[in-house]
Amino acid sequence: MRRIQLSPSRAAVLVLGVLALAGLWLVRPVWHGFALLFWTSPIVWVPPVLVLIAGAFALRRSTQWRTLEELQTPRRPDSKLLVFPTLAFVLLVAGSAFNGALISRSLAKNTTFEAIPQLPAGGQVRLVPREVAEQNASSAFNSSTETLTDFHIVNTRDGLKWTALRTPQGLFRTFSKQSQGLVVLDAEQTARSLRQVDRKLSVAPGLQVTDNLRWKLLKRRFFVELQDPVGIELPDGVKIMVPYIERRGLFARRPVLGGVFLVSGDGTIEDLEPEEAARRPELAATGRIYPDTLARTVQDSYAYKGGIFNKLFVHEDQTQITDTALNRQPYLIDFGSGGLGPQWVTVAEPYGRAFAASAIFLTDAVTGRVRVWRVPRGRSLSGNRRALEAVRAVSIPGIDFGQGPGGTGNFRVVEPRPVFAGGRLVYLASIIPISANAVSKTVVVDAETNKLVKVFDNDTDPSAEVATQRYLATGRLPDGSTAEDAAGVPAVEDATGATGATGGTGAAGATGDGGSGRRGGRPSVDQQLDRLLDRQRDLLRDTEALREALRRERARG
Repeated sequence: MRRIQLSPSRAAVLVLGVLALAGLWLVRPVWHGFALLFWTSPIVWVPPVLVLIAGAFALRRSTQWRTLEELQTPRRPDSKLLVFPTLAFVLLVAGSAFNGALISRSLAKNTTFEAIPQLPAGGQVRLVPREVAEQNASSAFNSSTETLTDFHIVNTRDGLKWTALRTPQGLFRTFSKQSQGLVVLDAEQTARSLRQVDRKLSVAPGLQVTDNLRWKLLKRRFFVELQDPVGIELPDGVKIMVPYIERRGLFARRPVLGGVFLVSGDGTIEDLEPEEAARRPELAATGRIYPDTLARTVQDSYAYKGGIFNKLFVHEDQTQITDTALNRQPYLIDFGSGGLGPQWVTVAEPYGRAFAASAIFLTDAVTGRVRVWRVPRGRSLSGNRRALEAVRAVSIPGIDFGQGPGGTGNFRVVEPRPVFAGGRLVYLASIIPISANAVSKTVVVDAETNKLVKVFDNDTDPSAEVATQRYLATGRLPDGSTAEDAAGVPAVEDATGATGATGGTGAAGATGDGGSGRRGGRPSVDQQLDRLLDRQRDLLRDTEALREALRRERARG
């Protein structure tokens, strides 16, 4: 048997190569992003590389010497070989342009979009927008050595909560200190309610270097896409959940939920399969197993149900999802343990410049099951963008959106969350100051009429949150009318500038519970004034009717 002998120089090169590869593997989280470009998009680089390899073989063949005369007369490469790099470049550009469309089409083909005949009823939604949550938590967090990161909504036994991890700040502390736990902010109470949970986390975001959460997890699984870490509070302590995405398919590699990392305070890491995580009640209840980013990606892919050609040119039954705030759709709604459970809910509009609602997506926040309710033909429902316009068009006392000359623009309306009060689509939006340090009003917009049906005064009415939750659960406004009742009555603008329904019931611009927060008993001054104004309007209408009748009588005479 012949032994292969290497020269000292070649042996040194081989050893250095092996050591370099080993070093790269040890610090693999550093170049994870670069490797992921090749792993997730093979259609972009594989065809050009194959063409270049074929060109290299063709070049070698064209310059080989077959005779002594050819050896004495060097041959130049054939100019026709330039077609190989040109074709490789064209394939690179085409692959980059169509990679996203091919992945979305593959995702749409491999996803079951279950059609549902009607919308579910009820559902618990947060009352505090993300911007306000971040501002409130930061202003209440008294620490000179920590900062709050990774704000996320989490479903708990006590309702929806915003959680944020406590991350050391400063170069020295990020290398030498651990995370001290998390903070929890009530998402169903607009008054600031911050609770600090002390629990050391030896592996967390923001720590350096080998204690960094991302570093540890990528050492476990390299070819995955880590989603945002979410701090959760379980009976056995504070933990961090990190769902991760894997890719399936040969060239158009679609994203799927690969599993969930669960990191304990002592640094213990559990790698759970999706089904395994779903069987853990304490994890399933959080609504964070199936990440919102993946839910949105799947919902966006619905536009490709009719194929790429339809998406690019025909646009038949094509949906598009638009966002109106920094915090993008979907929004987490909890339908209870006896119902659908936590769902990622998104409103989609038809393709183009239409502002109507075309479809409602409900993605199970545990299993990823997708349900779709399509708006029946002939029925018109406002989309999320139009709902915000409806709010801005109404004059609400003390609120200035900055429209028109002289507007100061001290307030803005954000996050029109789709909710199903009594099985009817309405939007629950928040009016907040420009500084985003509070929730001033919570407004309800009926999607069918595009009218405000209620304004809950969170800034002045202590019972506004309770009234809002009662309305979401029952579909009935605090004064006993329903949103459908209020929406079916012509809306007018009263003397205070608030839009209301004539007749006194379901006043859209009135404060929560009739403006005083009281029910029953003697009407408040505002209520008495509203009733007086209503009677004046009725008298004015009757006067105009009599005047018109008199004019017609004179014309006939």
